[in-house]
Amino acid sequence: MFGLTYDLWKEIIEEIALAHDSLFAAMHQAAEELQLSLALIDDLKEKRELKIANDTWEFQLMIDPIEDDIGGFIIYLAAIEQLDILEQIKANVASDHGFSLEEIEGFELEHGLDMQEEILVEIEDSYSIRAEVRENEVIYELVIFDSQDIDNSKYSDLVWQEDIEN
Repeated sequence: MFGLTYDLWKEIIEEIALAHDSLFAAMHQAAEELQLSLALIDDLKEKRELKIANDTWEFQLMIDPIEDDIGGFIIYLAAIEQLDILEQIKANVASDHGFSLEEIEGFELEHGLDMQEEILVEIEDSYSIRAEVRENEVIYELVIFDSQDIDNSKYSDLVWQEDIEN
């Protein structure tokens, strides 16, 4: 039997992230279909979150204010998964590769690695979805609107305009 290597460990992480592909695809689809309107934004500002359901999943549309001069905010679509589910996926994928979670944890301790953190990074890199573990849940967040993007693009336009004028 072969021992666990860093490359195999990374492959396991990629497969764990891939196991969430249908959820993340549904989140992106729901975001594309969502029509942001002034009424919806006002409703979100008042309630802070709204439930959105599609055929298979239940999502929450959430808003977070930004501490800036224009009263900015970020709107994102969130899905919640019980941490037990992620742990079961980890165990199944590890087992598929012939390893137990204990063997993987030993490998991580020996090499200063953290699979859970790497899974969250892989999800963000592969799917543009932020993931965060809170208590017994994993919160997946897809940013739909960020008012800082507007500020940044206006600033960028001003910089380009100044460069052209000079």
